Amino acid sequence: MVSPASKRTDYYTKLFKYRTAGVREYWIIDAAKNQIFVYNFEKEDTEQYTLQDSVKAGIYENLVIDFSKLDI
Repeated sequence: MVSPASKRTDYYTKLFKYRTAGVREYWIIDAAKNQIFVYNFEKEDTEQYTLQDSVKAGIYENLVIDFSKLDI
């Protein structure tokens, strides 16, 4: 989860490092913006959700996280 102190690191530095290291998928959860960003590096795709959405993990066939049921 993004904190004000780590925002730049999470959105830029980690995104770049994880992509170049071969990480298949990277999620950024920004509670202050009510947003979830899912970067699927294998498909070169980015999707955006809210904390009220259910989000399916792209790299796991049966994993769906219902963020509306979580206390974030």
